Amino acid sequence: MKLSKKLFTLSLSLVMSLSIFGAVSAEPVTNCEKPGNFTLTASPGNHSMALSWTPSAGADSYDVFYSPRAPYAVQDLQATSYTVNNLRNGYIGYSFGIIAKNACGTTWSNSIQQVPTSATGAPNKPTLSLNDNQLYSKGEFHLNWYIWSGNAATSGKLFENGVELAHNFFEESGTANGQTFGWFFKRTPRTYTYQVELANPFGTVLSDPITVVVPPLPQ
Repeated sequence: MKLSKKLFTLSLSLVMSLSIFGAVSAEPVTNCEKPGNFTLTASPGNHSMALSWTPSAGADSYDVFYSPRAPYAVQDLQATSYTVNNLRNGYIGYSFGIIAKNACGTTWSNSIQQVPTSATGAPNKPTLSLNDNQLYSKGEFHLNWYIWSGNAATSGKLFENGVELAHNFFEESGTANGQTFGWFFKRTPRTYTYQVELANPFGTVLSDPITVVVPPLPQ
């Protein structure tokens, strides 16, 4: 009787083992893959940045990342576009990226550093002017550029005799249409030529050159 019980138990265990093994082996084997690579583009707007990206293969949703805010504009987005609002025009510190997600992992898009602006095209051509009140007595003078109206610049370069001398960045402030910036100089006697190049996300523009002649100074 005991022998029969043992044989029955052994047979039952064997049947259960074969059943489990058969069920496991019959299950199809699948490879889990994280989302595929994809590409982000950005279009600057007035206090905003319009982001769009190509679909990521296998992605279930997307997180929109941007710094220096911590850290997401939106999460679990199903669409492939999003506009980030309430940004500072002319601020150069923003960086944007997208994270594609599924159950198997995450994939980052490329990162974009872009500047929001009220401009809709390249900056208007600036006027470069000279204030030479102290030029003949001390070799000192001021240079200023002006944009009286239209598209503003978010950065600018000053060239002296064809060599870049300064690179400045400009945040938009207030509601004024005009824009201006200037530099102070003290130079030894000789001839100098200056030109300003202004830029924003839509393009660049050069001012007309201006020549400054520093004469021999009084002893």
